[in-house]
Amino acid sequence: MMQQLKILIHKQWKRFAVLSLFGVFLYCFVFFISYVSNPQEAVFYFGRRYGFVINAILFITENVLSYFFLIFYIILPVIREGKWKKPILCFIILYLIKFSYGYFDSLETNSMHSVRHIQDSKTLIPEDSFAWFMLWFIVFSIFDILICIGASLTIEWWHRKRQQIVLEKQRAQAELSALKHQINPHFLFNSLSFIYSKSIRLDEDLAKAVLLLSDIMRYALTVEEDKEGKVVLEKEIVHLQNIIEINQKRLNSRLNIKYDDQVKNKQLKIIPLVLITLVENAFKHGDLLDVKCPLEINLLEQDQHFFFSIKNKKGEGRKELSNGIGLSNIRQRLHLIYGDKHRFVVQEDKATFSVLLQIPIEQ
Repeated sequence: MMQQLKILIHKQWKRFAVLSLFGVFLYCFVFFISYVSNPQEAVFYFGRRYGFVINAILFITENVLSYFFLIFYIILPVIREGKWKKPILCFIILYLIKFSYGYFDSLETNSMHSVRHIQDSKTLIPEDSFAWFMLWFIVFSIFDILICIGASLTIEWWHRKRQQIVLEKQRAQAELSALKHQINPHFLFNSLSFIYSKSIRLDEDLAKAVLLLSDIMRYALTVEEDKEGKVVLEKEIVHLQNIIEINQKRLNSRLNIKYDDQVKNKQLKIIPLVLITLVENAFKHGDLLDVKCPLEINLLEQDQHFFFSIKNKKGEGRKELSNGIGLSNIRQRLHLIYGDKHRFVVQEDKATFSVLLQIPIEQ
């Protein structure tokens, strides 16, 4: 338990530091307002039991922990994931703890008041009543929640802004790298057109393969993304089918492939070349000649989500995604675009390798 606490503090010390500074400011502000209103009452209340220093530490610690859990374990998960059950349960537990601590503290304070014979309260609600405690508990709870909502919205705005900057930087680097290393597209496509025109008279299958290769290269080199870095799914599917077809032609249609497309809305958006990369690596590293274990490719649209799954038998002595974009790069791209709203699950055993991708369909 202590080790986990040390790890948490080590990772989150900046957040704790900011919240601690805010806690100090809040404590000083509350003391100042109380002292201006009633100096004798303020000195008694803030110095009771343990003295000013210990009471200040307890107050700041309570606020730091409360705000930390409210912001990072309750409000932000709701904003980012849209899930309510777990955050609401955490919220109830947190405020039950705060209520219990505050109520027993108020009982002790009221007891000390009676011992000191402070004059009776002239307020409409007696200050030593349960109703008085509930009134101030609700007021301070609403104050805490409003502060934490404001802080959470600011943090989320800053987080998304940083993600967008990182994404734009990576995109610029990728475009620069492509410009440095790719063959001149016009030269490539003109060459392929020339080969196609010559081969069509000699071998129709060969000409069709050249045409497929031209379409594949044209898409890979000139894919046009929108401002969010996405393309229409229909284009990705056409490109994916071209890759399947050219590999079948390359191996005389001996590959065993089960392809199932159940996507009705082909106009939904997706980041480019992720599906294609996974399929290409199945061709590169998998054994697709086994009739009993074909390459399985499934596309499904369901419950406002797009699902893509692929499963293949491993080739002898080969490693999945050992080259190219790689699993880590795919994960990074998905996280930059979809955050915590997607699933990317990789499973493998001695014989098979499979990937499941789930992303939300944005209206």
